[in-house]
Amino acid sequence: MLLFKFSLAWINLVHNKQRFITALGAVVFAVLLMFIQLGFRNAMLQSSVEFINRLDADLILTSRHRYVSFYDYTFKKNRLYQVQGFDGVQAVSPLYLAMGIWKNQGGVRQRPIRIFGYNLKSQTFLIPDIPNYINALQFPDTVIADKKSRQDFGEITPGVEVELLDRKVKIIGNFQLGTDFVADGNLITSDQNFLRIFNGHPYGDFGNIRTSLDDVDFGLIKIKSHHFNVKTLVEILNKSLPPDVVVMTKKEFMEQDIKYFDKSTPIGFMFGLGTVIGFFVGIIVVYNIIYTDINNNLPQYGTLRAIGYSNSYLVAIIVLQSAILAIIGFFPGLFASILIYQVMAKSTGLLVEMSLGVASLVAILTIFMCIFAGLIGAKKIQGLDPAEVYEQKR
Repeated sequence: MLLFKFSLAWINLVHNKQRFITALGAVVFAVLLMFIQLGFRNAMLQSSVEFINRLDADLILTSRHRYVSFYDYTFKKNRLYQVQGFDGVQAVSPLYLAMGIWKNQGGVRQRPIRIFGYNLKSQTFLIPDIPNYINALQFPDTVIADKKSRQDFGEITPGVEVELLDRKVKIIGNFQLGTDFVADGNLITSDQNFLRIFNGHPYGDFGNIRTSLDDVDFGLIKIKSHHFNVKTLVEILNKSLPPDVVVMTKKEFMEQDIKYFDKSTPIGFMFGLGTVIGFFVGIIVVYNIIYTDINNNLPQYGTLRAIGYSNSYLVAIIVLQSAILAIIGFFPGLFASILIYQVMAKSTGLLVEMSLGVASLVAILTIFMCIFAGLIGAKKIQGLDPAEVYEQKR
């Protein structure tokens, strides 16, 4: 019986090749639209925390007022020394972060760029290329540049000299991190060079001026591998340290940033709305195609009804037809989306990646979209009277 349903649904779907291709194209378009919207949303959110993800730390210490990573609230370095004394803490290291003004050779282009400063003796980043440049970064006015920075920065290869806050610096190498919602490019340098660049210059939203390395942006905490409970250590640190700082796991810190960008900026709403629009566009188009197909095959449905098949049986055929259309249309949309993701990642520097979660969500939405459209279209055959069908045909 199921095989007969499937055969009938398949024949109804493909007997008119032009209509089948049109229906398939509509589903592929809806799938593409949903993938692109979700892809951009996830790329913006994941890219915004990628630099946190690439920090070699188990816990992160920040100012209590820094409820999102790019807010330039700092804390005093002695807080790190206090953390170092707790049982379970293996090592601590400071990380400095600020936005500076980049001016390329000739001074034609001026753009804000994110600059990280760190102690070269510390294992701060989980980025493979960085250890190769530790010795070279000990020299004054040297930086390494993110190869994934936007092309607007011009040439960022080793040997190029640029200006940062009116100070000439030399690029001595490259690494790969990527752009995000806050920064179109990244530089990494030593803490001493970081101070040389920003010393006496106002920076950030509040116009702060750095005069020493005593003002720290992030404290990176490594815990001993045998420590019994990370959560317990975080609770102890937060209870024991002064109230001007807070300790979180790296995962919690990333989730805090993602929540901020998703809920407090237009990103979540904008791309969520785009996904909903793609979903409803698919429903409307598939409904029209299914409705037209039912209307054209009404005599056949009338015949099945006349020989004893129930309305629910006919509806099941239409639902199965819709599900087949969803499955066939999903995979071309998936493969096309993977190619588009690759182009988007290369052109924007964002982390546009196809994940199992996104693919599964779009697959479920596609099947639901087509089945829902099929159920709406199937209302035409509910209560179908074969005699009326043949009377209309005559």
